[in-house]
Amino acid sequence: MPSLNKLPIFKTAYDVLAYVLQLKKHPSIEHIYFDKNKVHYRRTKWGFEKAEKYNLNLALKHKEQQFDRLQQDYDNLSNEYELLLKRKTGLNHHLETANDKLRESKKEKGFFKKHLKEVLDKNTSLEKRMERMLKQEENLKQQVEKLKSSKENLFEQNQHLTEKSRMQRNQINAFHKTIEQLKAKQKENFITNQ
Repeated sequence: MPSLNKLPIFKTAYDVLAYVLQLKKHPSIEHIYFDKNKVHYRRTKWGFEKAEKYNLNLALKHKEQQFDRLQQDYDNLSNEYELLLKRKTGLNHHLETANDKLRESKKEKGFFKKHLKEVLDKNTSLEKRMERMLKQEENLKQQVEKLKSSKENLFEQNQHLTEKSRMQRNQINAFHKTIEQLKAKQKENFITNQ
């Protein structure tokens, strides 16, 4: 630390705190400081906090919104899947009825073959659609699991940053002691110089 005679002029308590923590003000972004390792800090009413904390909160909020959207998509797909299952059951019943009628009347065999083919085509189309939906459902489940894991990681990072904030409060307390010592030293110098 330089001698007390060569201290820079402090306009605010933040200037003193930045000096004690060896932070430099960003030349173009207000309330942003950085240290010798180019780690950026945001000035808050409690002092300085790493700027990444704010980005993590935004990322966490974004992930929660994305999770909610995926959950809603998953619920919609599940409902659609249930409707398709009911429709398939109805078509299977319809197919069985068509087969019974086919056995009863050979005269209408050509008509029923055509009708049966349509039902089978619809059934095949529905089965393919159901397979695609099952794959989509599995993909959504995997995405939801990834989002849950990502959300847990973000919560852990947030807790880590909270601990860092506690450490900064301790630094502020040390800073206050330094200010008191500087005031006492200045007062002592003032008295000595008179």
